[in-house]
Amino acid sequence: MTGAAVLTSPQQPLQLAEVDLQSPSRGEVTIEIGASGVCHSDISVFNKTLPHPLPVVLGHEGAGTVVEVGDGVTDVAPGDRVVLSWLAQCGTCFYCSHAQPQLCETAGVAFAKGALLDGTTRYSLGGEPVYQMAGLGTLSQRCVVPAGAAVKIPDSIPFSSAALLGCGVLTGFGAAVNTAGIRVGDTVVIVGCGGVGLNAVQGARIAGASTVIAIDMHQERLDLAVKLGATEVLQPSDKTVKAVRALTGGRGADHVLEVVGRQETVRDAVKMTRRGGQVVLVGAAGDDVNLTVPAFTGVVMTEKIIRGSLYGSSDVKRDVPRLIRLYEKGVLKLDELVTETFEFDKVNDAVDYCASEKGARAVVVF
Repeated sequence: MTGAAVLTSPQQPLQLAEVDLQSPSRGEVTIEIGASGVCHSDISVFNKTLPHPLPVVLGHEGAGTVVEVGDGVTDVAPGDRVVLSWLAQCGTCFYCSHAQPQLCETAGVAFAKGALLDGTTRYSLGGEPVYQMAGLGTLSQRCVVPAGAAVKIPDSIPFSSAALLGCGVLTGFGAAVNTAGIRVGDTVVIVGCGGVGLNAVQGARIAGASTVIAIDMHQERLDLAVKLGATEVLQPSDKTVKAVRALTGGRGADHVLEVVGRQETVRDAVKMTRRGGQVVLVGAAGDDVNLTVPAFTGVVMTEKIIRGSLYGSSDVKRDVPRLIRLYEKGVLKLDELVTETFEFDKVNDAVDYCASEKGARAVVVF
């Protein structure tokens, strides 16, 4: 048994329940959660923007301690401190072997089903299965996950900060560095400065961008964006595109990262990008958000590149150690991203905090 926050109906408070937790099967590990971030993707499942089978234990951004391992597990052992990846990259499928592990065929199917790699869940309640968001379900005291989802971390990083590596940091930093390939001297716009967008700001700064324009409707987030590397900040209006062009020599930015997932921000991201520049779509938009650009005058004549970024195009085994090294050197800011913490019994307050778009990241501590 373990305590877990279970979503049984969309937009209804999470139920704190004692659920049955099976022991890990072959290739799996049991994690005692130390901290779990509440991400906008959790809210998207909560409000049904992202479809997901119910009931489900939310949470896909966690860190904790390995307490039990299944047969065949050699990379981690009981007592190891780990951060969890919501995409347990297999390393052997077509995409993993073609340097695109973020598109892992095995992990992608499990993620969509809210299950582990064999298509089943280790949670149950009253004899009925309870799904695990992204194959994790970190808003729980303990969870069973694929061993490939657990990446060891040093004692130097607290769980509350480490948890953010598993989603917000990898996604945002990776979108800037891995997907966009920002280079020294580039001009960059980040549309949306929640947990992912703020890490895109950091990624742009660390990559050497000369101009980093952060756009968000909340002044609190813009102030934090400046601390993390933004050189200019804007609040959205009908003049935002013109303001961006004014700050970029009249041309538009080299790279525009859209981290909101709304129709109007996707539209404006394309308009903010210079000819020959790049739009990177990161936000978790619903199926009603579409990209409409004239093929010839909008793309051919401008040579704009429009591409998506899933999980920051990250190779988890490569990128987590890389990010930890940057954190230990004081280059990557993580502690500053934890703008509010909540005890587990206040998990619904954490959900409300995230849904109201306050701060950078709410973290549930255990």
